[in-house]
Amino acid sequence: MPGFANWEQLFAMEYLQLYEEGYPVGDTTEPDYSAAYLPGAVRGASDKSALTEADWEAAYYAIWAIRDKGIRPGFPFDEPDDYQSIIADAQDPPRLESLTDAEYAERIKGAWYGRIGGVVLGKPLEMRLDRKFIKRYLESVDAYPLNDWVPHKSKELGITLRCKPSTLGNVEYAQPDDDIHYTILGLQLLEARGFNFSKLDVANNHLRNIPYHWLWSCTRQSYYHMVNLTDDRPVEEQIAEFPTKLNPLREGINTAIRADFWGYIAPGDPRRAARVAYREVTLNAVKNGVYSSMFVAGALSAALSRNPTVETILAGGLSVIPQKSRLANIIREVQAWYEAEPDWVAVCDLVYDKYGHLPFLHSLHNMAFVVLSLIHGQLDYSKTITTAVMCGMDTDCTSGTAASIVGAAVGYDGLDKRWIDPFNDHVKTVVAGFGHGAISGLVQRNVELWHKLRDEPVP
Repeated sequence: MPGFANWEQLFAMEYLQLYEEGYPVGDTTEPDYSAAYLPGAVRGASDKSALTEADWEAAYYAIWAIRDKGIRPGFPFDEPDDYQSIIADAQDPPRLESLTDAEYAERIKGAWYGRIGGVVLGKPLEMRLDRKFIKRYLESVDAYPLNDWVPHKSKELGITLRCKPSTLGNVEYAQPDDDIHYTILGLQLLEARGFNFSKLDVANNHLRNIPYHWLWSCTRQSYYHMVNLTDDRPVEEQIAEFPTKLNPLREGINTAIRADFWGYIAPGDPRRAARVAYREVTLNAVKNGVYSSMFVAGALSAALSRNPTVETILAGGLSVIPQKSRLANIIREVQAWYEAEPDWVAVCDLVYDKYGHLPFLHSLHNMAFVVLSLIHGQLDYSKTITTAVMCGMDTDCTSGTAASIVGAAVGYDGLDKRWIDPFNDHVKTVVAGFGHGAISGLVQRNVELWHKLRDEPVP
């Protein structure tokens, strides 16, 4: 049984995921994106209501078996799973100049505070909302284009947003959020295990420190599998199945939001950062889920260098993912579209036109919005994070990632403090062993850990 869906939902999500990965599920029927992604043969059943969970389970395993046929002919992407093949197909890394210890400390402070500011800004609007809806909402409260915290209510539309402590006039601390939790979990994992952590260590880090319902998509699924480990096979053998076992969200943005700390701990060395990211993310992801984590880690690592630009930052990310992957392709598309027409709205709509059929938490379009906001913002923190939020979809993820990168590039002194001061240096979480505390304390722990691990090899 899947941990976050019933069998009918799992079948629908898996059908689309297999199709997007290039498996020949479309040999029988193309997916209909207007009908919850259900293929026509099932959609057109004479009495679908009579189908039981057992029927949907059987349908799921029937399409799952299609993987044995391999990738369909003509699929234009090449997406390896092993680290060496990924790096072999990546572009060359940019030349980066290392930071001094003092520069690193100031930049990493910018990364932490910047990330948290971006996450909180995007938090009220994160649930499945697209650019046009967000524009409509913000216009209804006289807040478009966005230039402040998001207003909590629209009387005109009759809408009250979630997460009131993260809305205009109500921000007094950083509200608990999974994007922030994962950065703290990364810190805790490396404090406890260093770089020599295993997938079991990663899984236990989630299991012991985060409540089940504070995890989503592929991480909730691996948590579910950890709780349901059996005694009849080695634990390592069972964990090796997690990336694909009942896990249709294995290419979700959940992977990228776990990656920030790997970039923080490997400044100026994108491939070192990406190696750490790969070791962690392959617990429960494949292909563009893995690449998204590696890209974010590589981009952040490049941002933590002397005189970074958006171009060198993106080059750092692209130097650790396959050039023939769907992720590299969408990043190049965004770069080309913006160069041809430097209008973020027009480019954003092109992303929706081509990729809007994907689940709202898929990595591809969300990473496109991160890249678009970076290109449009050009390391202006306020411009970058507000653009990311106005693009829509998983807005706390996209704004948080873009904010983290800009904060790392410009440092704490380069941040507009109107996005930082309202937190009163306080972040609340559900992370066991931390709970709530000073953001500055997390920064200090990060700096101390970097000094400890900076010369340690990454296995």
